[in-house]
Amino acid sequence: MFNLESLEIHDKNSFSDYDQEQIRRFQNAIEFKDGTYYVELPWYVDKLARVPSNHAVSLRILDRVTKDLIKNNMYQDYLEVFRQQEQDGIIEIFVSVHEFQNYVWIPHRPVVKHDPTATTKIRPVFNCSLKTGNGMSLNEAAYFGINLTGDMLNLLMSFRTNHYILLVDI
Repeated sequence: MFNLESLEIHDKNSFSDYDQEQIRRFQNAIEFKDGTYYVELPWYVDKLARVPSNHAVSLRILDRVTKDLIKNNMYQDYLEVFRQQEQDGIIEIFVSVHEFQNYVWIPHRPVVKHDPTATTKIRPVFNCSLKTGNGMSLNEAAYFGINLTGDMLNLLMSFRTNHYILLVDI
């Protein structure tokens, strides 16, 4: 009754060879530098090659977002969010303006909260599902990993069919 499989947690050997290789690559790429952990994002390499540069679309989206922010007198507030993220080391400048077409960009838009008790009045929301042409999006190229939570339907059915339930928070 108390085996891991009943909780939908499976032995590593039950994962596909591809999943095991992705897990190994992820673990080997973990670096600890200057008190911070750095990890590589896992990708489906064949799909990542089919994600085209979206610089033209991203620039049009940025232009529209900028115009809306200026019209609503929120441009400086939104810009300050990015400046603070840069100062905190969350984001960094990595490319010059002349190399835009060589990269895949993540467009963003602001989300504004007008609630006076909100601690964050404006924040960016990024769109990794943007597709251009017949290409793939970054979301489609990202390796989403293995299911570590198990099938929720099986878990819910266990609550309905078993006489005793043991819950643990790790």
